[in-house]
Formats: sequence, structure tokens, C-alpha cells
Amino acid sequence: MSDTTQLTPEKIAQYRIELADNENALIALDFIEEWEGDLADAAESIATRNGIEGVEDKANFRWFAIVLNKCRDSICQPENRIVGEKIVPAIIPTLAEMIAASFLCPSGIATLLSTPVAIYIQEDGMDKFCQTSSDS
Repeated sequence: MSDTTQLTPEKIAQYRIELADNENALIALDFIEEWEGDLADAAESIATRNGIEGVEDKANFRWFAIVLNKCRDSICQPENRIVGEKIVPAIIPTLAEMIAASFLCPSGIATLLSTPVAIYIQEDGMDKFCQTSSDS
């Protein structure tokens, strides 16, 4: 599994329209834009700036990949799977709950972190994301 997905400025603009009613998602898109569309770097920056510990401690395994793997276990359960082209707005609340529980962070920060994860899942495709075996 590649834990890097690079969004073009055009894609970021599309997500701004799609997520216009979610203030935290728009803030997360600012981070993604700051990191030139790199979802992993943006998520790790959000985590670091908001006091999430352990982001820099993963020598050979990116923290973002750990988040993806933790989310995969739950999001790919049949009752949680969302199918369609625009899964990002629908999946953010579920991911935010999982991230808040897994990393013991406040819901606002979890929503910020869930945005690049949700975008990664949409860009990768839900089926492909769920077929990828967990490396953790």
C-alpha cells in the first residue's frame, strides 16, 4: 500500500466545493494545500501541530499509514462501507469517531485528521482500500 497520494490544486478546489459546509474539513484542506497536496504530510502536520504524540517516532512506517490501517479495520466492515463516487462527506464523521478513539484526541482535531484519510480512501477507491491487507 502506498500511503502517499498527491492532490493537484484542481482536486483541492473540487474538495473545497464538496466540503464547503464542513469548517474543519476546509481547515484540513488548507493544510493539504500547504503541503502541496500531499495527504500524508498534511495529516502528520495536523497531528504534530495539535499535540498528537508519536507522529515522528515511526522510523520505517509512516504515521499516516498507521492511521489508514487502524481505520481500514473498521471502515471496511460491511455495515460501515460507503459506496459511491463522493464518499468523503459521508465518511468523515465515522472516521473522526475512530480517530478520536484510537488516538485519544478531541473531536475537532479528529475531524481535521479524518479529512485527508477520507480523501485518500476516495482517491484510492473504497474497494481497493478495503482489499489492501493491513500491514500493522
